[in-house]
Order: sequence, then C-alpha cells, then structure tokens
Amino acid sequence: MRAVVFSRYGDESVLELARRPEPAPADGEILVEVMAAGVNPVDWKHREGAVRNDRAFPLGLGWDVAGVVRATAPGGPAVGDAVYGMLPLPYGGAYQELAVLPASAVAPKPQRLSFAQAAAVPLAALTAWQALEAGGVSAGLRVLVHAGAGGVGHFAVQFARHFGAHVTATASARNLDFLRRLGVDEPVDRATADLSAAGPFDIVLDTVGGPVQHASWRLLRPGGTLVTLPEPLDEAHRLPGVEARRVVVAPDGRALGEIAALLDSGAVHVEVQSVLPLEQAATAHRISKEGRVRGKLVLGL
Repeated sequence: MRAVVFSRYGDESVLELARRPEPAPADGEILVEVMAAGVNPVDWKHREGAVRNDRAFPLGLGWDVAGVVRATAPGGPAVGDAVYGMLPLPYGGAYQELAVLPASAVAPKPQRLSFAQAAAVPLAALTAWQALEAGGVSAGLRVLVHAGAGGVGHFAVQFARHFGAHVTATASARNLDFLRRLGVDEPVDRATADLSAAGPFDIVLDTVGGPVQHASWRLLRPGGTLVTLPEPLDEAHRLPGVEARRVVVAPDGRALGEIAALLDSGAVHVEVQSVLPLEQAATAHRISKEGRVRGKLVLGL
C-alpha cells in the first residue's frame, strides 16, 4: 500500500511516499480503507521528534481517518460501513491506504459529510469535547477559547454554545466574521483585544500554550478552570483559587457518535480549508506549522 512515512526526525523534507506492507488488525481492531486523513499540529510535532513512541523507523503519520471498513472485530462495524475515527496516540498511521484502529475508536461517518470533511473531525473535535468536559461546561457559564478559528478552536466554540455557554473567542482580524458565523458571542482580535475587559471567565481553553497559558490564569474568576492542551501546566504562573488541568485527547467512538449527530443536524459545522493529495503531505505540514489554518487541512487518498 502507499503510505507517507519518515525515517528520521526533522523538517517536512524527511517525509517520503513509500510502499509499505498492509497492516493486520489485532484483536479488537478493525481495518479501514482510508479515503481521507486529517492533518493536525501533533502530526508535524511527531515528525520533528517532540512527540515520540517506541516503534522503530520508518514511522507512520497521522491520527484522523475516514474510510470504509474492510475487516472488522466482534461488536465492531460491519464490513463496508463508512466510518470515521482517531487512532490512539502516540502511534500514527493515518497517512496510508489502509489503517487499523480499535473498534471502539470509530463511529459511523456523519451522513451529511464527505469523507474529506469527516476526516477533519475526530482528533480536533474530540479534543474540544473532552476539554470542555474537563472544564465542567454548562449553560450560563462564560467561556473563553483561544484561537477559536483553528482546528480545535472552531469545534470548541460551537460545542460550548451547544451546551448553553456564553462564548468569547480570539482570532486574527480576518477570522472575526468566521467566529460570528459559528455563533461566538464576543469575537476578539487577538492582536489588539484587552481580554481582561471581557472577563472574568468561568472556563478558559488554551489551545496555544506559552505566553497564552501564562496570561490565561489572570482571566479566570475565583473557582474558574483553565484547561490547556499543547503543553503541561506551568506551575510558576498558577494563581490561588483557580483550577487547572491539561487534557490529552483519547479516542472515543461513543463521543464521535454524539458529534456526528450534531454535524448531521447542522448544529455544528466543520471547516476544511484545503484538501491536498497524499503526495503533498509535506506541503500540508508546512501550512499547518505556519499557524494560519482556518479549521482543518485534509489529505485525500
């Protein structure tokens, strides 16, 4: 089968399109013919060596898949079913023609979505879903989402609105109208806004890290919760009376089923900036690392 792999850590030039043996599902796993694979920042972080695993080179890439079941497990979907799901971290293997996933990690593909659109959903949407759950989102709470136009962010703002929260989100000036279309109550320009004037918040979702995490502590009310995603909590900036936790996404087919219902109902929208062929995985990584992606990038197979 065709697969994008890399044999050493480095920039996007280490990626190669190769012929690899077809994977064989283990107990509890299914085999999926991949029609499209989502691209996430963790993909290029894996390629650079910031995210590692214990497998030998060459290593596969990617965690988001949408495709058709070719072999199944007891209790899993039927052969021929269209599914979408996320491979378990830290073992990538989505940028290839066939992928194996736990049967529990997939759900029926949302009917309204193409395979490319569906492949843009799992990791980012599950990250947003699990982060808001960790923050205790509920109706009436004030939620701030940093980078609300990005992959995780654009799902987080929609889920928070779905749960009845008041949503503030940051973005570049060119994406403020996009945030409004997603239902954000207060879109703010990340370059000029005084977020302290918009707060205090009950939940702050940090999708950026670094200085953004550091500044976020001061934006929370006493008893509020900071949820950070890209890096561990920096305890040097902790403030008394503020809860904080880091969320690392995990596959969850049940939650993807709930998310699929929201997508099919039109309550939630997935934004795909570009669909590139598998051969252009390096280009997709370069675009992703530049940090100017609205929604998601996808590789079509």
